[in-house]
Amino acid sequence: MRHPRLPSRGRNETVGLILFGLASMLLMWLEFFIVRHRVPLAFASAALSIIIAVAILRRQRDARRIAVAVVAGAGAVSQLLWIATLQYVLFIAALVITIVLTVALWVIAWSQNRRKRSEHRSVLTVITRATGLVAGSLAVLLSAGMTVVAIDPTPVAVALQESSASGNSFEPHAPTETRVEKGVQLTSVLQYGSTYPNSYLDVYIADNDPTVDRPTFVVVHGGGFIIGDKATGDPNSPVSESAMFAVNSQPLLENGYNVVAINYGLAPQVPYPVPVRQLGEAIQYLTVHADELGLNMDAVVLSGSSAGGHIVGQYVNIQTDPAYAEEAGIEATINVDALKAVVLDSAALDASRAGATQLPELSRDLLFDLALRSYVGTSRDTIAQSNIITYANSAWPPAFIADGNTGSFPDQARDLSAKLDAAGVDNELLIPPVRDAVLVHGYMSEVSPWRDQYNERKIAFLEKSLTPEETTG
Repeated sequence: MRHPRLPSRGRNETVGLILFGLASMLLMWLEFFIVRHRVPLAFASAALSIIIAVAILRRQRDARRIAVAVVAGAGAVSQLLWIATLQYVLFIAALVITIVLTVALWVIAWSQNRRKRSEHRSVLTVITRATGLVAGSLAVLLSAGMTVVAIDPTPVAVALQESSASGNSFEPHAPTETRVEKGVQLTSVLQYGSTYPNSYLDVYIADNDPTVDRPTFVVVHGGGFIIGDKATGDPNSPVSESAMFAVNSQPLLENGYNVVAINYGLAPQVPYPVPVRQLGEAIQYLTVHADELGLNMDAVVLSGSSAGGHIVGQYVNIQTDPAYAEEAGIEATINVDALKAVVLDSAALDASRAGATQLPELSRDLLFDLALRSYVGTSRDTIAQSNIITYANSAWPPAFIADGNTGSFPDQARDLSAKLDAAGVDNELLIPPVRDAVLVHGYMSEVSPWRDQYNERKIAFLEKSLTPEETTG
């Protein structure tokens, strides 16, 4: 005898509930991963939630369905409020509500067929239901994991630190020593402070001769604020092995500069704006010990790559704008007259645009957004205060601003250059066009003709910015 079949209307509603839940979850995943399109995706999610709220009540209105409709409505409201206010807590609320809504829809779909399961016990049916249960559970767990990372990116940041041998420590990774490397005197692992972790720096003296008076080029490494090192540079760049010394610093040493590379505490364990304070401590240490180190701290060039560019940019804003220094709660530590030039390479200048690289690379959007959240957090006031472009001013030293054209921040570089132009500050912008070559974030550390062009343009700009007696080739 054949078992009665589930009515078509009931089957269709069950499938509809499952698909509604799946669509809600997929939109949530897209909203999490595609940072640059979160606003339109939030609109889509809000619209879907409204449709679900209406559809779930069309057939019947029991307490369970009304509760699901209320959850769907709350999801729509939270998405729309987040769009209107850009308050990050509302984005988190929307993610959480989406998970609750999806689970509720799937529970209703699952329970709707409980009375009919005894009539559909074929092996295929059992396997299908078990597979659906496992897949749904995994999807919910994955969504919960995304929400945890959205709330606090620390687990991902720590994993990246462990995988790249980065981290925070008050202890030196090696003893302080002075040696000659490639004809350059290197004094490594000098401690410049004791208040914060990673307060160490390296000093490179050109031609192994500290008696020659040369300008001092201070470089702050990148790494998204969460990884990186003074000796190897930014792991996000195309080449990281000995990148600071072998690729970026050697041309400077050959053209009459001594080089100092500093470390700083890494986020999220060491948050904004501690690395800026550490840069100030490093400058103070170098000034006090200038004679014994063979450094000229009356002719200083500050340089930063990626995250290091942000740290340097904010430090310069503090040195050149007393009102901003007071707002940031950080004292100036160098005479502005001694600050001869600034070099910014693929600098992250505006935290609010960290997840919107140009030309877009969605994976870098997500990574950079996570990195800036690890460092700056999600407070709109803090993000606004950390904006280098907003506070750049007419007292800035000459600036050389360079970036790639793909998966980086050339739009931010252009905005800073325009701001400095308007303020009457001498600056040069180098962003090679994509029609000539695809150059990614931190391309300056990759051995190529474009790196050579970058070094030539940078050194020429610095020579123009420094007085003749301050450079010794």
